[in-house]
Amino acid sequence: MKKNNLLFLFSGLSIASLAQTITVRDRSSREPLENVVIQDKNNVQVKTNIKGKADCSGLLKEDSAFVFQFGYAAKKVFLSGTDISIDLSARSVVLDEIIFSANRKEESKMDVPYQMEIIKQKDIEFSNPATSGDLLQNTGQVFLQRSQAGGGSPSMRGFEANKVLLVIDGVRMNNAIYRGGHLQDVMTIDPNMLERTEIIFGPSSTMYGSDALGGVMHFFTKKPQFSTDDKMLVKANAMIRYSSAVQEKTGHLDLNLGWKKFASLTNITFSDFGDVMSGSTKLNGYSNSWDRNYFQERMNNRDTMSVNADDNLQKGSGYTQMDIMQRFSIKTGEHMTHNLNFQYGASGFLPRYDRLNGDYAGGKFRWAENGYGPQKRLLGAYTLNFDKKTIMTDNIKVILAYQKIDQDRITRRWQRTARTSQREDVTVLSANVDAYKVIKEKHELRYGMEFTANDVKSVADTTNIISGGKGKAQTRYPDGGSQMNTFAVYFSHAFEVSDNFIVTDGLRYTNTALSAKFIDTTFAVTRLPFDDAKQKNQAVTGSLGFTWKSNSDYKVSLLANTGFRSPNVDDMTKVFEGTGGIVIVPNPELKPEYSYNFELGINKVINEKYKFDVTGYYTSLTNALVVRDFNFNGKDSATYQGVKSKVQATQNADNAYILGLSAGVQFDFNEHLSFKSVLNYTYGRYTDTKKDTVIPLDHIAPVFGQTSILYKTKNIDGEFFVRYNGKKTLADYSPSGEDNLPYATANGMPAWFTLNIRFGFNITKSLRLNAACENITNNRYRTFASGVNAPGRNVILSLRYKM
Repeated sequence: MKKNNLLFLFSGLSIASLAQTITVRDRSSREPLENVVIQDKNNVQVKTNIKGKADCSGLLKEDSAFVFQFGYAAKKVFLSGTDISIDLSARSVVLDEIIFSANRKEESKMDVPYQMEIIKQKDIEFSNPATSGDLLQNTGQVFLQRSQAGGGSPSMRGFEANKVLLVIDGVRMNNAIYRGGHLQDVMTIDPNMLERTEIIFGPSSTMYGSDALGGVMHFFTKKPQFSTDDKMLVKANAMIRYSSAVQEKTGHLDLNLGWKKFASLTNITFSDFGDVMSGSTKLNGYSNSWDRNYFQERMNNRDTMSVNADDNLQKGSGYTQMDIMQRFSIKTGEHMTHNLNFQYGASGFLPRYDRLNGDYAGGKFRWAENGYGPQKRLLGAYTLNFDKKTIMTDNIKVILAYQKIDQDRITRRWQRTARTSQREDVTVLSANVDAYKVIKEKHELRYGMEFTANDVKSVADTTNIISGGKGKAQTRYPDGGSQMNTFAVYFSHAFEVSDNFIVTDGLRYTNTALSAKFIDTTFAVTRLPFDDAKQKNQAVTGSLGFTWKSNSDYKVSLLANTGFRSPNVDDMTKVFEGTGGIVIVPNPELKPEYSYNFELGINKVINEKYKFDVTGYYTSLTNALVVRDFNFNGKDSATYQGVKSKVQATQNADNAYILGLSAGVQFDFNEHLSFKSVLNYTYGRYTDTKKDTVIPLDHIAPVFGQTSILYKTKNIDGEFFVRYNGKKTLADYSPSGEDNLPYATANGMPAWFTLNIRFGFNITKSLRLNAACENITNNRYRTFASGVNAPGRNVILSLRYKM
């Protein structure tokens, strides 16, 4: 497809100096800018290299040239002979960007009908997130639930957990035990190793398959960079960070060594997070129920409720996290590149703070111990990229990946000596082939296949904490093992009808097979009426989109697309104790759930300074998978681990719907001052035909958003922002238990807001200081469905060195 003509508001600045080599940097961060275009009046172009430098000897001398880059205000320079340096100012109001995830290929954001959010490396470094959950929350468009300080479950358009898809470097992270409740797996991604993150809102199953109902969060890690000359390229980035509310201490280092044909990138991060200090200013409607008045201690071989000296300090919420990444890139020809990608992340013990502080029985704690054992994620991937044009392809990419995920759950009930350990080991093999072809500049074809194989091993035992004796325990998943395999092929097409009108369409076929074996059923809620569970299903999904656009001031998109999610091992076979006296039991009689989505997006830029965005959507679900009351062996309750509990299971609802609106504005008042605001509204219900009622869907966030004022000048960035959530009333809570009503107040979840400020200052070209104060007014609050208070007033300091 033809590249869009770029229209820029040139500053008219003429630099009356002599130019042979031009060095281009970001005005505020002082970072060199790669791939900046320098173009003379004959349309001859050169681009800056990784060091921000461009050789302009091939351009017209004694004449002007334009310097421009996506997202920056362009400049006009005068070429005449010697070297000069140019600073470009980043613009907040940008209609077009280069994206990579919508169709698994580099393209213009203007050409796709999806609502998307792009987080670039400079934005990551400025916002300085402690975790990738914080990174997503900083956009103001992704809602984040937390069950514990080491948790963060992103929600998009009313979908959460296994109904949104996590992808890292083209490899899907969602596996066979991604649950429908709340997940902390995004926390295993180190934000310091990311080059960019792209968020696609709405069903994306045509390109990504199962689970992409609410959208896709695609994380791109930093790539090894080759040298552009005969000298070895050495780049280093070191950072230390401290935050007061959690006594965080983080250290990070990444090192790039590059030659012309070989490059290496090493990334290491370690974080130590202490107990979270919540705010002390209680907003209207907030009770004392979230105080940490007591905490668990083991004294004289007995569990003791010890008095907490500061009830704002959430004792037992701290944890540690270590992340390592090693990437290699090898060029074996003009058109072929090989990449090796190794990632390893491991947490320390993650306390389930919601269970430790929120679950009481007769005025006593229900749990003496409850949390996730060291959670480990290992990824090894090989990527082949071949970009020589052939009859069938202009570019083809092959990704072969191996993942191993270890998740342990460790629990011990109050005043009992038996500690239960449930250990889940998941191995995932996957293969992706993505091809791309342009036909007569008007048609773009993308096609490919995906294969995944999940193997789940689940074991459990008990340990007497006094004698050390071992015993049997109920496994979370079938003790005979579970397997889930998928195979899919897809085709996507874009047709540039004219410069201002593009049609996109696509189809995907997915085949899924699942099998699980129960060996010992004697420890189940009651004896299981089956000893295995099997399922095979197929799904066909598609999309059709229309985009009307101008290159500089508007874009209107209309999209109809479908999504699906095949039930996984967690949906069908899990035995799990929920909140509020509920036990979740297996249900092998599940069908895939489907979504049918319709959305309209309007983007308008006025005078290249004022941008308005609004997207409205309606999503209908059939066979929606929801957790609700269930009869197991003819009974609606059962005794599990000594406690009589209400029985529930994942089931297919008859139908459901979600509708919502996302709106945003951005103003560039001048090159220094800008304004940005986003607001999100979601509403969801499902029909229970058995009870002839309409019931609130779970995971539906209240109204939320963020408003910012940003200031940029040479060497300094600053932002003052307000983050806010609306009220979640009792009537809007789902009865499934997934909304965690017991962890809210007697009237639901009150509205809240925080005032926040952050800035970055370049001490030298290599050394940068970042500072922030979040929740300035020290408000006490929780995000919807969370079981832990958010941090109170939080002072964050970091120092970053680059060479």
